[in-house]
Amino acid sequence: MTLVHFDTPIARSLRGAPAANRPAHLIVKAIAAINDWSTRRREQRTLESLPLDLRKDLGWPAGDMHR
Repeated sequence: MTLVHFDTPIARSLRGAPAANRPAHLIVKAIAAINDWSTRRREQRTLESLPLDLRKDLGWPAGDMHR
């Protein structure tokens, strides 16, 4: 069995630090943002691949119109 404990001053100072100050938290937030962007893009490509008549029925804007 491994016992993990904090003895270093750095570890003690990080223990009470807010999560936003930790580098791992920033990496997790960046990965989540990339995953969100990827999901939105995949859904948009799926909708754009549907036939024009079906997209019109769904209310999806035409590609040649400005939003």
